[in-house]
Amino acid sequence: MKKILKRIWKVCFCLLLMIILVNVLEPLFCRKPDETYAKKLRETEFTAETAGAERIYCIDDNEEALLWRLRMIGTAKKSIVLSTFDLRADENGTKLLAALNHAASKGVKIQLLIDGIYQQLFLAKSRDFQALASCENVEVGVYNPVTSAHLLKVNYRMHDKYLMIDEKMYLLGGRNSNDIFLGDQKKGINEDRDILVYDTSEGQGESLLQLEDYFHKIWDESCVSRKKEKASSGYMDEQQHLEEIYVSLLKKYQDLETYSTWEKDTEETNKITLIHNGTQAGRKTPQVLQAIQYLSENAKHVTIQTPYVICNDDMYEVLQGISDHAKLQIVLNAVEKGSNPWGCTDYLNQKKKILKTGADVYELMNDYPVHTKAVLIDERLSVVGSYNLDMRSTYLDTELMLVIDSKKLNQQIRSTEADYMEKSREILANGQETDGAKYQEKVLNWKKKFYYGVLKIMIRPIRQLL
Repeated sequence: MKKILKRIWKVCFCLLLMIILVNVLEPLFCRKPDETYAKKLRETEFTAETAGAERIYCIDDNEEALLWRLRMIGTAKKSIVLSTFDLRADENGTKLLAALNHAASKGVKIQLLIDGIYQQLFLAKSRDFQALASCENVEVGVYNPVTSAHLLKVNYRMHDKYLMIDEKMYLLGGRNSNDIFLGDQKKGINEDRDILVYDTSEGQGESLLQLEDYFHKIWDESCVSRKKEKASSGYMDEQQHLEEIYVSLLKKYQDLETYSTWEKDTEETNKITLIHNGTQAGRKTPQVLQAIQYLSENAKHVTIQTPYVICNDDMYEVLQGISDHAKLQIVLNAVEKGSNPWGCTDYLNQKKKILKTGADVYELMNDYPVHTKAVLIDERLSVVGSYNLDMRSTYLDTELMLVIDSKKLNQQIRSTEADYMEKSREILANGQETDGAKYQEKVLNWKKKFYYGVLKIMIRPIRQLL
């Protein structure tokens, strides 16, 4: 019996070791840029000389971000698609669940697509989420779920965040669907950005059609498992609870189902183009980074807003290539303020390499950590969405960004960046440091210094996964 148990233990150990090695080592072999995609970029028009059919509204405030989502869901007549990396049944996540539950009760078809790890962590035991999933008009897709069949691909995540309504509007950005990014909380939050896109051409908007095509492709991926709760009277209490929450939302926001001034409250834009990394749960071609590199080829000024930077040599080479002909600025969270310890620690390890690319770096000391991902290319193009300047976003995860041709949006975001720069310590490529006019220094205590000191050593072998 002891021999049998020993053999079983050895087999289990070998399987566990194989799973760890595959998930850690495979991402080391990053895919190179694709010439076919490079050709596609050269054939794509990212600008236009006249206003297009799609109009935009930029959302930088967390409470406003919740309100616009509730309005979109509340006015839906036919269909809702919500794709999100991190949906939680916390206070504001549950408000979204309540709005979706009410829409489903009115006959609106709802499709939810959620990343597998976060579904397991935050929704698997949520009775409110299960009650919503049991509704007749609701379908739930789980991207790369945590199961024995997916253990060798556990590192490939769906990082998309968008909401589509009735094939006439959508909202896309970097916000997750929880209290950290939505609502009026003042503690433990991140700042972020969404772009609301309203189509005035009855479902023929170019980027809207691109996003619909993308959703259908990822929804039909083999790595997406359909999750359907059986309709049961056991969920009646939860559905009643969700309905009560929705009634309270209608009292607070009285126009949730009647709001109609979409066109009036949005701004015209010349052109919007969707770029992405692909939909499969596997190693990705760095298409988003490739597109940013292409769009920056003739630029004179490029500003990158990213929560943190985790680059390999190929990514550093891209930054170097941009800075060779353009003024390159990178705005990221200061280590003292960042909410991602992995990103902060890698910055401590790699700071000299980042500066060596020729980029000027701004260590942002904002009131709240900034989770926004954006690239400004000269005074016309803005690239906004979910892509972080790190290896995970470049080679492992699904990512979505909008390339927006709008001088007004570019100016609006540039104004925000100017304020962030004033709250930052500016570090020029030559190493010169200057504190911005609004910079407020914060000194790390010994516990944080020790913590980062330990992480600086620990993360080196696995930084491609962070």
